[in-house]
Amino acid sequence: MTPAEIGQPLGVFFTVMGHALAPFLLLPLLILALGESAARVARPAIDLVDRMALAFEAFARWCLLIMALGMLATVILRYAFGQSFTKLTEGVLYAHALGFLLAAPAALLRDAHVRVDIVYGRLSERGQALVNLLGYVLFAAPVLLMLLIAAGPVVDLAWRVGERSPETDGLPLVFLLKTAIPIFAASLLAQAMAQACRAAIAVRGLAPAAPPPQSLPQAEGAA
Repeated sequence: MTPAEIGQPLGVFFTVMGHALAPFLLLPLLILALGESAARVARPAIDLVDRMALAFEAFARWCLLIMALGMLATVILRYAFGQSFTKLTEGVLYAHALGFLLAAPAALLRDAHVRVDIVYGRLSERGQALVNLLGYVLFAAPVLLMLLIAAGPVVDLAWRVGERSPETDGLPLVFLLKTAIPIFAASLLAQAMAQACRAAIAVRGLAPAAPPPQSLPQAEGAA
């Protein structure tokens, strides 16, 4: 199949996914309303989402290694041999973008994102959980859901035209890179929902979900 033939169903898939995910985003609120009966449904979902985030993180690590090696090769070729290759330079940008986008869910899982902490650190565990839950309901879920829905037509168009680099000797894979945008939105939205479910469980004082499938060091330096 050509990119044009793949693009339309792929764009429709991401758009439909955004609409289909909307009811599941209410799961944290159901935990608040129904308690343990909703928490029993949430705990396996949290574990699945955590595993997905860690799998994406492993892929992102390889992307960042490729980025570092590609940048090193670019510098050596330019300053030692006077050579420059557009495909290599763009490959570094691709690796950076993929590493950044796909590591985001794991960063949220590890609580490694930046916080503007005015009163959060002084709150009780339940108070912090309530702040996290409100952040999900008011900010994370609406923004990421809109991004996921809006990304469908963008991916569709990029695949239909086989979007490539504006440079004649660049990589002809811009349409593939743009596909990472809805993947980022969907995976980060799922992880945000999992964290919100954890917060709702803490607010209700229920038995917590299982810890992530590998040891996660506590993030330091969050501000």
